Amino acid sequence: MSQRNRGGLIILAIVCVLLLCAVEIIRNVVNQQEGDLKKSGYCSLKADESTEDPLAYINDDFSVKEGFHTNLPIVILTIDGELSEYKRFVDSQEMVDEQAIPYTNGSIKIIDSDKEQKYLTDQVVYQSNLKIKKRGHTSFTYDKSQYLMKTEISDGISNDADILGMGQGNEWILNGSMADKSMIRNYLPYRIASEIGGNEMAPDSRFCEVLIEKNGRYEYGGVYLLMETVSRGEDRIDIESYNEKNGYTSYIIRRDRFTAFDVMLETYSRLNGYSPEWVGVKYPSEAKLTEASKNYIQEDFSKTEQVIYSQNASVLRTYDRYIELDTYVDYFLINEYFGNYDAGEHSTYMFKDTGGKLHVGPVWDFDQAMNNYFMDEMDPDTLAFQTKPIFTQLAKDKKFIDALKKRYAQLRKGVLSKEHVFEVMDEAVNYLKSARVREWTRWKADYEDGSFTNMHNYYLQDYEKDNATISRFNDNYDQELYNIRTYLHKHGTAISIEIPKLYDLADCDTSLKSENELLFLIVMILFLVPSIIINRQK
Repeated sequence: MSQRNRGGLIILAIVCVLLLCAVEIIRNVVNQQEGDLKKSGYCSLKADESTEDPLAYINDDFSVKEGFHTNLPIVILTIDGELSEYKRFVDSQEMVDEQAIPYTNGSIKIIDSDKEQKYLTDQVVYQSNLKIKKRGHTSFTYDKSQYLMKTEISDGISNDADILGMGQGNEWILNGSMADKSMIRNYLPYRIASEIGGNEMAPDSRFCEVLIEKNGRYEYGGVYLLMETVSRGEDRIDIESYNEKNGYTSYIIRRDRFTAFDVMLETYSRLNGYSPEWVGVKYPSEAKLTEASKNYIQEDFSKTEQVIYSQNASVLRTYDRYIELDTYVDYFLINEYFGNYDAGEHSTYMFKDTGGKLHVGPVWDFDQAMNNYFMDEMDPDTLAFQTKPIFTQLAKDKKFIDALKKRYAQLRKGVLSKEHVFEVMDEAVNYLKSARVREWTRWKADYEDGSFTNMHNYYLQDYEKDNATISRFNDNYDQELYNIRTYLHKHGTAISIEIPKLYDLADCDTSLKSENELLFLIVMILFLVPSIIINRQK
C-alpha cells in the first residue's frame, strides 16, 4: 500500500472520529437545552406581618366573628345539604355505594386583593355555582374533608375560569390533608417541581383559608391548598383535545388502586405481574371515550411496557423511542428527593400527545413524604424509587443512571439546593404565620391526639429500637418543621452518594455513547480491511 493511500486512510479515520465527537457534543447540547428549567406558575409569598391575636375573630365553636381577616385568599363554600358518603374502604379496597350520588350542589366565592389583609367585606374576585364532593383515599374518612369541585354556569354547563392566576379550568381541588401537620408537604414539592418541569410536572396551587357558609353564618374550615386537577388544558397538560375519529388519540392515564370512577385498563404490566396496581384513563372522560379509543390507549401503553420490561436487549435498547426520558429522570429525582415513595405505584400520572412519546407526571400527593409514612421511619441515607414499577427496569440501564447523576448534579446547584428548598420552605411558613395557628386550633382534637383510637385522623405508628418503644407522635408545629428540614438535609446529601451505587445493579447500557463506539469500530474495520487485503496482494 502506498504512503499516499495510507495517509489518506489515516486522515479519513481522523475525520470519522471528529464527526463522532461532534455528534456527542451536539447531543449533550440538546440534552442541556431540554434539561433547562421551565417557567413556573408560582409566585413568591409575602410574609405575614400581622401582630394581633390570630384567634381574635374565631369563636369557641369555630364560627367566624364579624371583622375576620387574613393575609391569605378567603374561599367561602356554600353546600346545599350534607356531603355524600358515597364510598367506604375495606382492606384498602374502594367500595362504592352505587345508589349514592357523589356530588352535591353548592357555590363558591373567593375574596382576594393586593392588600396585606383580606376582609369578608372586600371584593369577590370569583364566584360560581359548583358541584362538590369529598375526595381522597385514606383521607376520605378524616374529620377535615378534602373537596373536588366542578364549577358550573348552570347544571351541566362548565364555568371555565382563571382562578388566582392558575389558568383556565373548571375542575379544582381543595387539599387540606390532616396527614400533614406542617401544611407545606404538598405546596413545597409542587412549587419546586413546577420550577423544574412547569405545568406538566406539577399542578399550580394557592394557599387559602376556607369558610363554610351555613344560613348566613360562617364556620372556620382551616388552611387549604386550592389547586388544579390533573387534566388537559393550555394551562395544565397541554396536549391535543380528544377526537374520537382520530385513531391515535392523546390521553392521560393514572396508575393507582382500582376505582369505579375511571375506565380501568388491562395493561401488560398488570397482566404479567410486574405491577399489582391498575391503570385508569383520566382523559378523555368516560362519557366521551369510545371503545376503539379505550382499546388504542390500552394497547399503546401496553406496547411501551412490553419494550421496557423486555428481556431482549435489542428490544429494550429502543425504550427511549417510546418514553420522554427526561421526564422520567425528573420524576424520579423529585419524588426521591422528597421521599415520596407512594408515587410510582399510586397517584402516578402519565400522558401522551398525539404522535408523541409517553411522559410521566405531574407529581402528586406528598402527604406521606418527608418521613411522614405512618408505618415506618424513612431512612434518609438510602434510595428507594428505583423499586417502583417501570423504574425498576430503567434503573437497570446505565444510560438512565448516567442521566440521573448528571441531572441531580445540575439541580443541586439551583432548584434542589438546600439553600433554595429551605428558602421556599421558610417563605411558606412565614406566609402562614397566623393562618397555621387558626388551623391547629380548629383541628387540635386530631393534631394533638396521640392515641390510636381516633380513626378519623392520621397518626404515625411507634417502632421498636434497642428494646425500647419509640413514639413518633408529635404535637408541636416547630418540631414538625424541624423533622422535615432534617430529613431533606440528610437525604438530599445522600442522593449524590447513592445514585452511583445503582450501577452495581445495572446489567445493560443502551446509551448513544455505546452505539457511537460500535459505529467507530465498524468504520475502522471498513477502512482497515481493504488496506490489509491490498498489502497481502502486494
